[in-house]
Amino acid sequence: MKHSIFAFVSAASFAMIVSACNGGSTGSVDNSKKPVLYGMKCEFVPDGQQAVIFGSNLAGAEVIFPDSSSSGIKVAADPSSSDSVLNVMVPVGSTSGKIKVIASGDTISSKFQFRDKRNLLIDFDSKRATWGGFDPYNENEDGEQVLATTVLLDSAVKLPAQLPEACSGNYALLFGRYNRAWSMSQSMYIQYVANPLDGGRGDHSVAGPFEGYEAKDLALKFEVFIPKESPYKKVHTEIFFGPYDAPDKHGRDRVPIYFWEPFANTGSYSTDGWQTITVPLSDFTHGVNSAEERFPTPINLKKSTNFSFVQFGDAVDSADDFIFMCLDNFRIVPIAE
Repeated sequence: MKHSIFAFVSAASFAMIVSACNGGSTGSVDNSKKPVLYGMKCEFVPDGQQAVIFGSNLAGAEVIFPDSSSSGIKVAADPSSSDSVLNVMVPVGSTSGKIKVIASGDTISSKFQFRDKRNLLIDFDSKRATWGGFDPYNENEDGEQVLATTVLLDSAVKLPAQLPEACSGNYALLFGRYNRAWSMSQSMYIQYVANPLDGGRGDHSVAGPFEGYEAKDLALKFEVFIPKESPYKKVHTEIFFGPYDAPDKHGRDRVPIYFWEPFANTGSYSTDGWQTITVPLSDFTHGVNSAEERFPTPINLKKSTNFSFVQFGDAVDSADDFIFMCLDNFRIVPIAE
């Protein structure tokens, strides 16, 4: 059976904020404390599936999801919820927009937008990556997911983990072993090149309608799934927005870079289902020559037209370590709007 994914063959994590338990609490709610929303585990959750919302003073909350009407759809949080974590089923008919939470007599709105589609760079549906292709996956006679062709590796390889259900239409899969140091390995990067000759949408800023904003007020967001059976280790991801006239299409040496290293503190990183990652554009500060080097200037949004998401650095030591990373909905949107 073919899965609706794309495997691209050309190549400050969202922190789950969970408050400490109310030790010794009787379960009563202090109505003098207003509810606060910190964020969601994943901002793209299909109808009928469970969303996880983080905050404080949320006991007994109801959640209003945006829909096509002005009133939204109100649902009660699951009984398993706590004062700091709401588990709630996304109702059928939910759309993009801010969610609201009603708790302790107060109604508050999220600073972020649920299923935010205001400025999608790549969603692997209507907005595609321009550099690379895709490789479908099939199930073999034993029901195991395997590479359908040999584009990525020398021979068909059993995947080390099951592919996830989509969080929003098609998604990308980066898969393989990174064993050539400081190379843009074909199965390890996703790129959008703005030039129409390369399939792009023209000389337009990746900030889209938010080009006039300051970098500190914007963030790159995306959804990621990394299975526990194949955690992410060692080689970091470089993320950067190159200029339109870059002769090499990416312009890595001309712009500040963000090193995404979610494994830095623990040695490995995996997600429990899909997770939203948020990187403020003000965190794009690295130069190309070393981990210590800082780029001399901040991001220039007017000249940022291309987008690269690349595993790049020292080779992974162990031949058994795979990169297995599912990705979706790369977007630049306001941090709070």
